Amino acid sequence: MSTTFTRLQLATRIHFTLLRTLGEGIDVARMLRQRHYAEEVASVCRSLSDYALHELADRFEDATAAEDIKIHMEVAAREARAALAQIPRRAPVAQQELAWSQDTSGFGLSRPLQALDTALPAPARISRFSPSNWLGIGRDRQDSAAP
Repeated sequence: MSTTFTRLQLATRIHFTLLRTLGEGIDVARMLRQRHYAEEVASVCRSLSDYALHELADRFEDATAAEDIKIHMEVAAREARAALAQIPRRAPVAQQELAWSQDTSGFGLSRPLQALDTALPAPARISRFSPSNWLGIGRDRQDSAAP
């Protein structure tokens, strides 16, 4: 059996404890519906010398606060789901002419890899303007190539 009580159980216990203590009970349904009435009942419970009523009033207010938080979270989750439902699942894709390029973001290859491999020129002769010559790398190759 769970040790946590629902608001209905707490309101019922307050009703019967007040009935036993004062000879008069409360309207449990009204206490669950109207926050102002519940606050009045809690203040009556705290004004009496019965410690059990003090504890029941505190527990009822805690349960009410927890239920309010739960309701607010459910509303926020429902609103978030509604907002997400309005966002398109996938951005529209620009129409491409070639089949291989139809599902790209625009930042990919401009040609298929096979076309890139055949389009590369043959390696040129090392010139002195080559980056490999900037730090003296490759000088011995030029020196040995010259007769």
